Amino acid sequence: MLSFHYTFKTEIKNGKTFKNVTDMVQDSFTERDVNTITIENNVITGKDKLFKLDFSQRSPLVISPGKEYFIYEEDTGVLTYKIEAFYSILFNIAYAGILFLILYNFVHHWIIELVIPVLFFIFITAIEYFQYQAVLNKISGKLNKTRL
Repeated sequence: MLSFHYTFKTEIKNGKTFKNVTDMVQDSFTERDVNTITIENNVITGKDKLFKLDFSQRSPLVISPGKEYFIYEEDTGVLTYKIEAFYSILFNIAYAGILFLILYNFVHHWIIELVIPVLFFIFITAIEYFQYQAVLNKISGKLNKTRL
């Protein structure tokens, strides 16, 4: 299987300890209903089921991106957020393919059939990318705002 990752880095100010970062990351995982959380050395890993039903949210079927890694280097104060993005990109391609098939059967104009699914793929991939980046920004914002 190919390995695609999104990697984001941010600086944590005020000399936060690994315990402070761990607590904030676990709160983030709890908010997002991530089931499996493991802590090894300076790496906090969250893994969720690939498919899960969540009727409390707007969409009942949630497709998880795979494992998420938070790596905190206490001596440099850098928090790294790494996400396995293979499945999310694969499902975005599938969604674009479904849109292509729908347009192919109804529109019968090859430019529209090709351009709209490609733009749709780029759009939803960019939205996911910025959502992942927002997770790290939220955690680092809370960590940088609070005092020791």
